This record gives sequence, structure tokens and C-alpha cells, in this order.
Amino acid sequence: MNRREWLKCMSALALSAAGAPLLAVFDAHAAAQKPAIGPRFFSPPQADVVAAVVDIIIPRTDTPGALDAGVPRFIEQMFRDVYSKAEQARYLGALAAFERAGGTPFLQLDAAQRKALVTRLHGEALASGRHIDHNSAAAFVLMSKKLAMLGYFMSEPGCTQVLQYVAVPGGYQADVPLSKAGNGRAWAVETVLRL
Repeated sequence: MNRREWLKCMSALALSAAGAPLLAVFDAHAAAQKPAIGPRFFSPPQADVVAAVVDIIIPRTDTPGALDAGVPRFIEQMFRDVYSKAEQARYLGALAAFERAGGTPFLQLDAAQRKALVTRLHGEALASGRHIDHNSAAAFVLMSKKLAMLGYFMSEPGCTQVLQYVAVPGGYQADVPLSKAGNGRAWAVETVLRL
């Protein structure tokens, strides 16, 4: 083996080692776009609650919402294949606390009550900061929001229809008016962050 071949091999090895964690996440999302194979992580009622919450967090507007992008399947795939047993148990405990938070099972509330509950718990989670009880209903909303945003903005609709997507980027353009910057869609992320 000569020096050039050795450098090629070492470069490929370094790139594959650096990119492996990212590929695992992308593979998890790609697998989430397909029907689930194997045991499910959530029970059907739990999956319905997660889907209802992420639909409140990223609803369908003039762009696809979280349900259109397959975010509930992405969240299930992440918990089933990526998160540790302790993290899985913590999320399920927080999900159970969330179900009790409204006094009535979440899916039995009307749409306005659901949104009000999620908004209130989101505010509580942000107010508590680092001192949040990880088994609380507020922690469930915050973790669901983080996963919903991750799954949504890694999905094809999130990347291409909400964020500024340029398949082949062109030259740098300074001082672009905000009204022309991505048709205003680049700023749609702000509304998701506010919930």
C-alpha cells in the first residue's frame, strides 16, 4: 500500500466515524416514514395522545403539519431504537402524568381545551427551566415539542416547504429584503418555537 492509498483509507474511515451518529438519526427518520415493523413502543392510546399533541405543536396551515410529515412515527422510532430504557421510562411516566393533568383523559377534551392544556403546560415547563420534574406533564410537552421539531424539520416537507430549501445554492446575496427571503417561510420556525 502506498502513501496515497493509505491517506484515502484513513480519510474514508475518519468521515465514516464522524458521520455515523448523523446517519443513525437519518436512518431512524427514514424508517419512520415506512410502516412500523416489529413491536411498537407506544400502545395505541398512547400513540393517539402523542399524535394529538404534536398536531397542536405543529398544525397544518398553508404548509404540511407534523402529522403530514410523519412525526408521530418518527417519535416512536426514536424511543424504540435510540433512547435508553431510563429515558423511555421517564417519557412514559411523563405521558401518564400528562393524561392526568387535565382532569379528563386528553383525547376526551375538545380542541380548544386540548390546546389550552398544552399551552399552559408548555409555559410551566419554560418557567421551571432546568428545575423541571422529568416525570411531570410539563416535561412531556417539552420533550414532545423537541422531538416534534426535530422530526419535522428533518422531514421532506419540513426541509423543502417550510425552511429555505435550495437544492443547488447560488451566490451570496447581501441585503435581501425580509419579504423576499424564502417567501417569508424562513420565519415560520418562530411561530413553532412560541407554540
